Amino acid sequence: MKRIWLLALMVFVFLFPSLNDAAEQDDGWKKLDQISDQALRLAKNGQFEEAKEVLLYFSEQFFATNARDRLKSADELRAVTITHENALKTVAASSLPAEEKIDKITQFRLVVDAIHSAHQPLWSEMESTVMETFDQLEKAVDQERDESFAASLHNFLNRYELIEPSVKIDVPVEEAKKIDKDIEMLQAPAFGQLSLKEKHEHLKQMREDLQALFDDVRKDEADPSLIWVMVSTGGIIILTLSYVGWRKYQGEKEKNRTRQKEE
Repeated sequence: MKRIWLLALMVFVFLFPSLNDAAEQDDGWKKLDQISDQALRLAKNGQFEEAKEVLLYFSEQFFATNARDRLKSADELRAVTITHENALKTVAASSLPAEEKIDKITQFRLVVDAIHSAHQPLWSEMESTVMETFDQLEKAVDQERDESFAASLHNFLNRYELIEPSVKIDVPVEEAKKIDKDIEMLQAPAFGQLSLKEKHEHLKQMREDLQALFDDVRKDEADPSLIWVMVSTGGIIILTLSYVGWRKYQGEKEKNRTRQKEE
């Protein structure tokens, strides 16, 4: 029996290096995720100078941990770089309102989380906020007042802008592009020239496109690569134990035959 568990242990040892590497990479991004969260907490408390120092510390740790080498794509690098720069510039500008500073750091925080999280990213929790501003936009279209529409559109774009860089990290490119086109249409003069029925048709499609973003990110609860490792590991162990058990059975069977011949 000891030999059986020894063989099973050897299988684990063979497979675990890749798991250990993944854990080490996760630890690096976990630290960066915590730093970005700390920056946002400080900003929400009005401690913008301290938040600035934490953002600078993030840069140091980003390079110190070689985090860039562990990014999956150039899009992720671009997103984290741009949102970090914007957050740093905004928080350092004394003339800007506190709300704008918090928004830029929030945008950066969501990007870091989107890169680090395997599922259920923070930006997906903003679904109700984004959809509420879209509801207001639809009501403003019904009122057929330019001022009301402009204000509602501004509010919606402001909320969607917070999650946009994170969305483009987590969802398929074609899904994100649909929203880009929907927004371009809303901002174009041609939208104002549409009939009320045509405007509603466009908004209905846009609502479906928006909802698809949040539905997509909820589809995959588990990391496919982890599932593959678990299935592979379990399968190999079962095969190993089955083979060892079969060999043991054959050995016992052969012993019985030998005894019968001797008798």
